[in-house]
Amino acid sequence: MEVLIPLALLVVGLIIGFFVARYVYTRDGSNKSVKQAEKNVKEIMAQQAEHHFHQSRQIVDAMENQCQSLRMQIEEYEALLKNDVGDENDTVPFYGEQASAYLRNNLHGREKTKVKTVAGTQPKDFAGASSGLFVGSDKPSAATEEEK
Repeated sequence: MEVLIPLALLVVGLIIGFFVARYVYTRDGSNKSVKQAEKNVKEIMAQQAEHHFHQSRQIVDAMENQCQSLRMQIEEYEALLKNDVGDENDTVPFYGEQASAYLRNNLHGREKTKVKTVAGTQPKDFAGASSGLFVGSDKPSAATEEEK
């Protein structure tokens, strides 16, 4: 019996030791996996942040280029407006002289060539006398004579 009690205590100690070691080992393993997962998430977020910064810089550069081109276009437009205001009093547009000469010549010609219409005349589209099927006659047609 003296041997039995230490052996029983040894078996109980082994069982308790097994469960304690299993608990400690799984706790350390879960901490390591949690730490590894956190590390992976941080790396992914860092990559996404770099990508976002890169895209933002490209957008800002494109906006700056568009602003510069718009600024140049506005300056050119202002320069054109300033030049046009001074030239307006000095010259006539390129078609002004030709148009005024054309109008002067054509208005006088039209006044002379006005055609007077007579109420009794037929329009040019229609024939003056009846022709074809619409010829009016007092005789009945051959088809109506046969029916009688």
